[in-house]
Amino acid sequence: MAKATVDELQKEHEGRLSVLLAELAGQGTESDLALVRALVHRGVHLAAERKAIEFCALSTFLAEMIGHAHQLLHGGDQAAAAHRDVVH
Repeated sequence: MAKATVDELQKEHEGRLSVLLAELAGQGTESDLALVRALVHRGVHLAAERKAIEFCALSTFLAEMIGHAHQLLHGGDQAAAAHRDVVH
């Protein structure tokens, strides 16, 4: 049997986290923001404590997630209100 790849393991972990997230999310904007912050914060601690990733690789991944969040939140629409007073 072949060893699972990081991408396969990530999908498995995300599936398991979805159950917990369904329970915790949806209790208001502040609660959802606190949940997002907690997930990112604990993820960074997990990476450091378990030495699961090298710093530069973690930084690169987080930077990629910024772009991903941008696309998810408003599709990268340069005319969106969020971009009106922002220099790119």
